[in-house]
Amino acid sequence: MNRFRIVGVIVAFAAAIPLSCSARLPALRTTTDVGLSSPLNVNSLLPVFNNQSIGNAQINELLYWPLLWIGHRITIRWRKSFARSVTVSDHDRHYVVRLKRWRWSDGRPITAADVAYSFDLIRAFGTRYLNYDIGGIPGIVRRITVLGPREFRVVTRRSVDPDWFELNGLSQLMALPRFAWKGESVDELYAQQTDPRMVRVVDGPYRLARFVLGREVVLVHNPDFSGPPAPLRRLVYRMYTSSEGAFWSLRSGHLDVGNIPHALYRARTLLHSMRSCDTHGGFDINYIVLNFSNPRVAFLRNVRVRRALQYAINEQLIIDVAFNGFGTPGFNPVPAYPTTYLSPLLRHLVHHPALMYRPARARRLLREAGWRRQPGRGWMRRNVRGRPLTLTMIFPSGSRTEVIEGDILKEEWRAIGVDLHLRELPFNLLLAKLDAPHGSWQSAYIAWDYEPDYYPTGEGLFNTGGGTNYGHYSNPRLDRLIEDTNDEPGRKPLYAYERFSLRHLPVLFMPLQGNIVKYRSRLTLPEVQSTLYHVACRPRP
Repeated sequence: MNRFRIVGVIVAFAAAIPLSCSARLPALRTTTDVGLSSPLNVNSLLPVFNNQSIGNAQINELLYWPLLWIGHRITIRWRKSFARSVTVSDHDRHYVVRLKRWRWSDGRPITAADVAYSFDLIRAFGTRYLNYDIGGIPGIVRRITVLGPREFRVVTRRSVDPDWFELNGLSQLMALPRFAWKGESVDELYAQQTDPRMVRVVDGPYRLARFVLGREVVLVHNPDFSGPPAPLRRLVYRMYTSSEGAFWSLRSGHLDVGNIPHALYRARTLLHSMRSCDTHGGFDINYIVLNFSNPRVAFLRNVRVRRALQYAINEQLIIDVAFNGFGTPGFNPVPAYPTTYLSPLLRHLVHHPALMYRPARARRLLREAGWRRQPGRGWMRRNVRGRPLTLTMIFPSGSRTEVIEGDILKEEWRAIGVDLHLRELPFNLLLAKLDAPHGSWQSAYIAWDYEPDYYPTGEGLFNTGGGTNYGHYSNPRLDRLIEDTNDEPGRKPLYAYERFSLRHLPVLFMPLQGNIVKYRSRLTLPEVQSTLYHVACRPRP
């Protein structure tokens, strides 16, 4: 949720946000259990201060409602938003936000000052905030002024594209309880992000009833929630060390909603009594981040080498074998589904992925970059005594699907003379390695969920010094294109950014997996849809 948006490559079991969109709400159900398999464990309860993986971001949104609610088509849904409206003026530099009547779980009214407090925390947390620089937050904001109990004004330092600033900047704000947190410093709050006492006062559809780190999160209905009431009285998240373990809990009846792990696709018949729907995944991209600051893999700085590696990724094979046919090709930092922001060129490539699988061209590009296969040796080398063209890739443990993807990638790259080594790591350890300055890792398979940066422009991800530019990629031309997508309205700047990224490859792009979701027959599809964090699910026959 691009709240951080690094997430595990496979969301093996979908965590739930059971919020009904229907005007005629069903009676509150007693309990629904869902599974969070590694790497989706919840290890933080506080917005702003956590690593914003999907698991953490989902729990945060159930406890603290966002200022703007973004729907499946990546547009603001005002009926569900805490904000009533945003008025733009003064050459797209002034944004006046008006709020609905909203209240905390203890009955106190929420004010514009509570929303401004979230921005103050982001600014104080600085570059440790994992969405730093996304949507221009906090640096592009000159000031925030509280105009009244339910109105505030944001003034930016320059004119910007309102769509970009609303979808990527204002979307990060929410009301946070300064009075309950008693003015504690960001360091004190960071140290208490697993303390249930810190979330006694919330404004979301649920309150926290129980939290056991690494095991479960129990949420109960918040009767004082000001938005559309949730249909569940009690919601239990159980954490598993693998997607397979979560599947068998679904099979035994300990879980009510979950995805079919791709590795257990054939076992779906064991759940024949349950209903099904299909998802395309979220507004995400999967990619291999490259460590341009590691001198041992300095060859990655050569764009010909990166293009060779990309041309040797058989995305359709990965979709067919690893995802059992449920997936969407991806060749760009702009998600392929929904196609809201995808250029005509990229739409064409997504529909014809064979155009991007060209191993013969990959071998030619490596030769142009100075790599040769020596007689009697299988790997590409610079010279007879040179080291072979070798790359180590780390990826999150906990799902068999990632292992299958890695094995396919290993064989495809072997065919062009590249020796790929695979290393599984627990998700939190992988994040720590990516965060460490001057890290010795070489490449990492991760994912990015565009939320709250719903307008997929790349700031923070691929611009020089971006907060989640883990590989330290730097290209002045790409920096300029990203700035254009922030400042200039319309899709033309975004399409130019897409074309440049396709050619210069700040990372290597991978397909996005879809899933089959299974749920108990006592649940309706709208109820299940509301449990799939910002992801649309279509019914299956």
